[in-house]
Amino acid sequence: MSLVTSFSTAQIAALSTNTIAALATADVAGLNSDQFAALTTTQFSVLTSRQIAVITTTQLSLGLTTNQVVALSTLQASALSSNQVGALTTNALVALETADFAVLKTAAMVGLSSDQVKVLSTDQIVALTTTQAGSLGSDQAQSLTTNQIVSLQSADAAALKTSVIAALSSNQVHALTTDNVASLKSAQFAAMTSDQLAGLSTDQIVAMASAQFSGLNSSQFNALSTNNIAAIETRDLVGLKTSIIATLSSDQFKVLTTDQVQSLTSAQFAAISTDNLNALSTNQIVAIGSNQAAALTTAQASSLSTNQIKALDTVDFAAIK
Repeated sequence: MSLVTSFSTAQIAALSTNTIAALATADVAGLNSDQFAALTTTQFSVLTSRQIAVITTTQLSLGLTTNQVVALSTLQASALSSNQVGALTTNALVALETADFAVLKTAAMVGLSSDQVKVLSTDQIVALTTTQAGSLGSDQAQSLTTNQIVSLQSADAAALKTSVIAALSSNQVHALTTDNVASLKSAQFAAMTSDQLAGLSTDQIVAMASAQFSGLNSSQFNALSTNNIAAIETRDLVGLKTSIIATLSSDQFKVLTTDQVQSLTSAQFAAISTDNLNALSTNQIVAIGSNQAAALTTAQASSLSTNQIKALDTVDFAAIK
């Protein structure tokens, strides 16, 4: 046993900062939780990175005070390991200043438990670096509250792994800000489940870019509500694959606005099923252009109802082959 580890808590607290900084790592690691808790914030602030690295999980879970946490420098915080971070009490973790939280290594972030993630302040979430966000696991991300999700920076949202995106609940996805939605990569959208997509708001749909829509498959698109279909901007709709257009439901086709109908390309029009074409209202038929009418197949033209044929203007009717 070293001399220091035999000291009382009062003696520990009386040591000068020079003495503290000069302690051997074995002495630091050998302090019991009471001795460790007795370290003043001034003493704690002079611990070297090597000394920080040997602090035991027992010292952190039983002896670390919130005042000591506040006294941590960014250099000290960056020396914490995943086991050490995982040993922090929720009170200690919340007390970690944003600058210190932002320097935690990705290897250390792995140590955060689901319970720890839940208590992170919104300021700490805002302080996340893209590297840290990219290191989050599915279990950790699933623990994020909707308030924490709202606090995510766009760059951090874009850094989330596709496996993490797929693991989020529908409520979490719904909590993404429109800026966050706009920042997501196509691969992240492609990883979303049908339930997640079904829960998107119309504002989130409007925030999506053409590249994000083009990455969705038929099953994902079919999960979109009619309100969301009607909210798709024409520039995004025109970029959809014909295979997507072909598998949309009649209910989804019925809610297309006249502007959306007009924006469809000839190839997209030719891909519309006869059932879906027959489901179009006369107002939607009126919106058809001559190029779209010319793209109709014989089967499609034959499926038009008498009311739909009446709604075609002479130029569009003449364009039908």
